[in-house]
Amino acid sequence: MIELLIVISVTSLIISMGFNGYKTWHKKILLIDTHDTIKSALVRTQQLATAAAGSNSWGMHFTTSSYTIFSGDTYDQSDVNNKTWILNGIEIQNSETIFSDAFGVYGPDVIFSKFDGEANNTGTISIILSIDNSYNKNIEVKSSGQVN
Repeated sequence: MIELLIVISVTSLIISMGFNGYKTWHKKILLIDTHDTIKSALVRTQQLATAAAGSNSWGMHFTTSSYTIFSGDTYDQSDVNNKTWILNGIEIQNSETIFSDAFGVYGPDVIFSKFDGEANNTGTISIILSIDNSYNKNIEVKSSGQVN
């Protein structure tokens, strides 16, 4: 009977350690996946601008819990052609002051010029897990339009 209790105790301990490891791994995967998705959306937006799709420049607007691809030089929340993605379990830090232009004006939008794809403003997007901000990833947008 004592041996059985010891086996059950050791098994329970191993399972709880494995579950905690799984939760940590899952958080990291969620963050990495969201990082890659946002980075891909930025590259896609730049490609749309380079191709001058719709004869416009293209940009992305960021909030704490979402991001939106839009056409034109300014973000219009009521434009029906905007494409918005909601972030689940992930937040964008300081979304209102991510990007700055040559005059030092900060805002939540990055705009890529048509034909050359250069960014009119630059900055670093910091994403974190909503439930544990010790995990974070950054995406940098340079003036050349390069996304790192």
